[in-house]
Formats: sequence, C-alpha cells, structure tokens
Amino acid sequence: MKQSAHVIAQLAHEQGIIKWPSTAETDKLVCDYNFPGGFAAVDGCHVPIKVPIQHADSYINRKSFASVVLQATCTKNLQFIDVSTGWPGSMHDARIYRKSKLHKLLNSGVIQRQYHVLGDSAYPLELNVMVPYRDNGHLSENQKKFNYVLSASRCSIERAFALFKGKCRRLKYLDINDLSAVPNIILAACTLHNFILQNDGGAGDEAVTDENVTDVTAVTEACATAVNGEAAKKRNELASSL
Repeated sequence: MKQSAHVIAQLAHEQGIIKWPSTAETDKLVCDYNFPGGFAAVDGCHVPIKVPIQHADSYINRKSFASVVLQATCTKNLQFIDVSTGWPGSMHDARIYRKSKLHKLLNSGVIQRQYHVLGDSAYPLELNVMVPYRDNGHLSENQKKFNYVLSASRCSIERAFALFKGKCRRLKYLDINDLSAVPNIILAACTLHNFILQNDGGAGDEAVTDENVTDVTAVTEACATAVNGEAAKKRNELASSL
C-alpha cells in the first residue's frame, strides 16, 4: 500500500493532476463563483489516525482523537488545486496555512490583486485571501451580506471534502503504524479524487458530511482574523459592491 501510494502521489504533479491554475484558467474560474474575484476556497480537514507512539499529544485534536490535517484548496468544480498534509491534528488552520507553500504563493505577488481564495474566520485576511468580518454584534448590512455571500460561495470546499472522504473511505480511519507513510496515502487519495473528477466529471454521489470531515474551528481572540491595511481596504470595497 505504501509503495502504491507513493507512486500515485508522484503523479499528482508529474501529470498535472493537482496543479495551480494559470492566469487564463484563473480568469475562467472566477466566472464560476458568485463571489466577485473568488476562484477557489481553502479549508482544513482532519484524517483520523492511530495514536502515534511518539509525540502523541501533538496529534490529538480539539475533538480528542488523533489525526493529521489536510489543508486543501479547491475550485467550484470540487477539484483540488493545492494540497498540504501531514500536519499534526493539534495545529490550528491559521498556523498550518502560514507554514504552507500556499501562503508563500498567495503572498508572492503572482496572483492579481482582484483575485482571491476564500477562507473562513480561522484564516488571516490577506490581499489574496478573503475571510468574513468578525461578528462583534455591530456589523453593517454590507458586512453581513459580504459574510453571507462569502460563506455560501466557499461551500465548495466542504462539498469537496465530503466527496473526497466518501470516495476514499479508508480515510475514515488510517490504521497505520508508520506515521511517515500517512502524507503520501492522503496525497494519493487527493490525486485519485481529482483523476475521477477529471475523467468521470460526476460529483453527484457525495457522502453525507460527518463530524470528522472538516474542522469547524472555534475562533478565539488569539486566532481571530489578522487585518492588514490593504487587504482590509479591498474587503471593504468588495462589501460595498455586493
């Protein structure tokens, strides 16, 4: 199984099965979203694993089971365009994001200013990452509408995870002693997920989302959205345009 997973995982990038969209492709993806300028959505998904012998506490998540986190970014058609996995279950989505290649890419200046990935409140507000306004009880109508449209638009990542785990039921619980093999197994599953969508197209048999599919993070003061000036200005402009 480990060898097969390694071979399949290699195909993800070698064959372009999981790949970041080109500028032309991004232009087309934006047309699929109801949210102006949005072309993809990002979130984290927990994959339950056997409790590791070493560093067990690091892998116990807030729901008290051992897991590794898959951070994935998908388009409206539920295909993954970026994945990062192997992160210990206790790590917060924001920290995983800041350590991932996705963070570097979205802050490299490659993505045009008017385009962005949609995240939830666990993610930092950045020029190319739009997240909801923090609800302090005093949101304007524009801000409330912004939050609603963003939430509705980013449901594609929730659907992608549901379909992903429905197709790859082994990921309901990875009973594997070799923790180093887990990332390749998950990456192989992501590769197969995209391959099926690219060749069969259908996403009609989604599994019902269960409590382990996504990490609905309880956002605290410590991990509330970090606001930078230019990103905040862009968000306000978008809120006014909706």
